[in-house]
Amino acid sequence: MDIDTLQGLRKCPLFKGLNEQEIISLMHTVRYRAIHYRKGDTHVYAGSVCHYADIIISGEMVAYITGPSGRVIRMAAHQTGKLLAPAFLFSTDNYYPVSIEASENTTILRLTSDDLEKLLNSNQRLMMNYIQLLSDIIAQLTKKVRMLSMSVREKLSLYLMEQSKLQQTKQIVLPLSRQELADHFGIQKYSLLRCLNELKQEGVIRVEGRHIQLLSRLTV
Repeated sequence: MDIDTLQGLRKCPLFKGLNEQEIISLMHTVRYRAIHYRKGDTHVYAGSVCHYADIIISGEMVAYITGPSGRVIRMAAHQTGKLLAPAFLFSTDNYYPVSIEASENTTILRLTSDDLEKLLNSNQRLMMNYIQLLSDIIAQLTKKVRMLSMSVREKLSLYLMEQSKLQQTKQIVLPLSRQELADHFGIQKYSLLRCLNELKQEGVIRVEGRHIQLLSRLTV
């Protein structure tokens, strides 16, 4: 196993709590291969069957959906260490709900579902890490369902509070563009811009491009 592959696996939550030698020893018990993508290459299309456990070793992949009008909506960006679609691999309805493509030159490590199952059964820590991954996905989906009933202001306020907590500062740098953020909320871009301007006019936030400073308490 080369050093880049090992470093990519160390960043994967599936291997959390394991040292390099433990990871190497475990990977020697299964078959895997590296697949390389150029920027713009498609990894999977929505509706494809999820046959493999794919871990991003380097680069970035973006999940997106195409609306009825043909508009492409970016759903999420996945970086090094991300295990793609863990909730669908062993599902009876194991079809990708989104398309995924490489947003830059990317390498993934691919395991069959059988080999991943072998890994999970051979190590209790791996099994618990996988369960935690699935639990986190459920928690995220629950949060998204809750957001569907929120106003634009409530969605934006919650997002800014989460980013402030994640970045541990009130000087937030938005990881998404305005359009990407609107897509994330499932709203029109002009609605997002109007809400940002309202919060700015009320003195709740200061906005400079992707830099947002929280000036007073946000409420949801």
